[in-house]
Amino acid sequence: MTAAAETDVWESVADAVRDKRARDNRARRLVRHSRIYAVAAVICLIAGMVLVAMPRIQQTLGDRAVDEQARSVSQTAALFPESSRQSVIQSAIAYNQRLYEGGQPQIGEPVFDGKTEGNFEGDAEYRRQLSVNGLDAMGEILIPKISVDMPILHGAGQDVLEHAAGHLAGTSLPIGGKNTRAVITGHSNLKGATLFTRLGELEDGDPFYIKVMGNTLAYRVTSKRIVSPTDTKSLRVHKGKDEVTLLTCTGQGNTLRLLVTGERNSMPDQAPLPGDATGDVKKAAFVSGVTVTGILAVGFSLCRSRRAVGHHIGLPQTHDSDNLR
Repeated sequence: MTAAAETDVWESVADAVRDKRARDNRARRLVRHSRIYAVAAVICLIAGMVLVAMPRIQQTLGDRAVDEQARSVSQTAALFPESSRQSVIQSAIAYNQRLYEGGQPQIGEPVFDGKTEGNFEGDAEYRRQLSVNGLDAMGEILIPKISVDMPILHGAGQDVLEHAAGHLAGTSLPIGGKNTRAVITGHSNLKGATLFTRLGELEDGDPFYIKVMGNTLAYRVTSKRIVSPTDTKSLRVHKGKDEVTLLTCTGQGNTLRLLVTGERNSMPDQAPLPGDATGDVKKAAFVSGVTVTGILAVGFSLCRSRRAVGHHIGLPQTHDSDNLR
């Protein structure tokens, strides 16, 4: 081999080494960039999911606060002496009897409409009923199918309905018994909490529960109807019945009222215990869907990133060795 040929060979080897180093450097840069892009994509994905889910997140946080308030009411009632609880219940029974015999002359509206005041602030006798240690709360309402767990407060004014269920004054107190029909009201479509937004999902036979003075009363839905806000006849006691009606606004501009009425059932033979009732399938599906979607989306982003890196790292075959021949 001549000196010139040997020089050409070594120059070719040096060129090949330099090319390989350059390709390696490009590959490393691509790896770094791909990782950065993958992280940015995941961050953007998470941010987008949070923005989409934000209304639901706000409602969940609001619902949790309402749930805690409801449990606090029941816990306070449980600490009340048994003899005092029985005295309060007997007073409520007598109140309901007088209300029924008097024909329910005035029933408040769930929302003040300029005609009828729905909170009965001036009715001292009413406000004393089912009041534990002077608290404004009567009890707790549970609707497992739509994830409702709310305190029941006296009256149905805006200050009550923004964060709790309200007992519609002029209707039976929610203690059960023959010739009673308590009406429990709640807002719909508030941004900060679900409240009675999903009340329309209840169907005949669905159970709901009232907790009052340490007792749990079970009801099953028997009817649903939509009425005018001024149709108080639809809220009156049905002779011989033990019922509870759940009421919320509905229709365009909330100009109508949805009534969901349930009749008393004994537990556990006619109605399941609260812990055994069918839960909120939609809520479980939503949580599962968001979780699975997030995992799949993140995995997809990472896979695309790795594919991109592998594509750029793969080096074409060279024929520099031919120069060594």
